[in-house]
Amino acid sequence: MNKKEWQTEQPVVYRTLSNVLKNKRTAHAFLFAGPKGANKTEAALLFAQSFFCEHPDEDGFACQECDACKRIAAEDSLDFYWHHAIGTVKEQRDPFHPEKKPKQIKQERIKKKDIAALQRFFEETGVSAHRLYILEDFDQATPDAANSLLKFLEEPQPGIIGILIADEKANVLPTIQSRCQWIPFRPASVRQIRRNLEQVMDAEDAEILAQSGYSQEQAEALVGENEYRILKEAAKNYMDHWDSMAGVFDMQTRIFPAKGKLTEKEFVRLWMRQLDYLVKKNEKLRFDQKIKVHEILVESFDVLRSPVDLALFLDRLYDRIRKVVIS
Repeated sequence: MNKKEWQTEQPVVYRTLSNVLKNKRTAHAFLFAGPKGANKTEAALLFAQSFFCEHPDEDGFACQECDACKRIAAEDSLDFYWHHAIGTVKEQRDPFHPEKKPKQIKQERIKKKDIAALQRFFEETGVSAHRLYILEDFDQATPDAANSLLKFLEEPQPGIIGILIADEKANVLPTIQSRCQWIPFRPASVRQIRRNLEQVMDAEDAEILAQSGYSQEQAEALVGENEYRILKEAAKNYMDHWDSMAGVFDMQTRIFPAKGKLTEKEFVRLWMRQLDYLVKKNEKLRFDQKIKVHEILVESFDVLRSPVDLALFLDRLYDRIRKVVIS
């Protein structure tokens, strides 16, 4: 995790956790809550590493490079337990029999048996100065699991620190919230969402979707949809023929016909975002043409905020762009 970028993206979280580490006044449990894409999991791992790090920085955070940090990241420590996010496929090792081949486990929502496994893990690993656990997607835990963890939190054992990660704080039992130090994460910035998306899709799609205002979750869902691929290809084809009436006719009849499936504001706006991205990369256009097309698109985004006849709106857009590119 890039700590400098994190400090810029989440300054309140950074200062709060730094004070915890430097003052050595640690709660028995922390609730990292905030929207998807806010790097809660990365922050939780860094925070956990910081309790074991051999070379912490001046703010108390882990170096992420020493043997202790690497063991935590690899989950190769008897003092660290991590239940990953729903759907994550991880190798689960048996800490008591390291010679055994790891199992491939697909994580489900946290259940009562998972809390029992957590308790058993710490009972069998003895006592250390610090022992930590991370529970991702805790806001989706079953009621039985939440009640079991509550009992665990009500009788905290020395040195055991929990980090619960939730997208929706309201879905966590109030009695659990009251026993945790709440760490509120603010929504991710466009830059952060773009970086996150680049881990799961190509850079072009990540840039377009982040700039379009989609959340990380929405973008990941959208990029797999057939409509997204159709609009992306349509933007490329349109730009190849936007100086001719044939190109305009194709858009009018095939992509955005009067009562077509894609002739909705959301899809029109997405197509315009894709077009704007491609215009910036177009080597055939002069610089002044790029500026004018970009200005037309920006003005058109503003028009779309009001009720409009989409067919007339698009015809005017095609005409304005055509006049620029043939000039």
